[in-house]
Amino acid sequence: MIVGTVLSVLLSISAVSQTDSLKSKPLPASLKKIIQQVILKPTNSNDVEIEIDGLLVDDTKTKSGKDFYDLFYANWDAPNGSKNFTITVSEKPFRLTSTLIQVSINDNVVYQGVLQPRQDILEALTEEAVATTQNYLANYEEITRQLNGEDLAGSGIY
Repeated sequence: MIVGTVLSVLLSISAVSQTDSLKSKPLPASLKKIIQQVILKPTNSNDVEIEIDGLLVDDTKTKSGKDFYDLFYANWDAPNGSKNFTITVSEKPFRLTSTLIQVSINDNVVYQGVLQPRQDILEALTEEAVATTQNYLANYEEITRQLNGEDLAGSGIY
């Protein structure tokens, strides 16, 4: 809306007659073409897009939690086509030296496990958490695509 207003003002400034007190050069034809394309560009997307997409947030409190987050970050690769998500790795105290680790996407808990300070358990839990998170994102995008598909668009008459 604002972009269209600014662009229309630019076009009107370029159309100011030579008798006006403003001395301006006419806009080049290529710039006019770009402005028209931006104005006429259809905005048919109903999705709200996040500016910072695919953000990983560290909300861990212990060294083993930080190690889990570092391994998760190193192994993380978002599935193709996934967008509008934020992943949060959080940690809560549990029994003795173990903690409860949670991976959530957009405030939906996707993975939860008991984290121990042993390296082999830490690596196994990290691989499982990455795989579970990637599967969730891939399935979420597929379900969203199916719900917004052409098969469900109809007249509303049964």
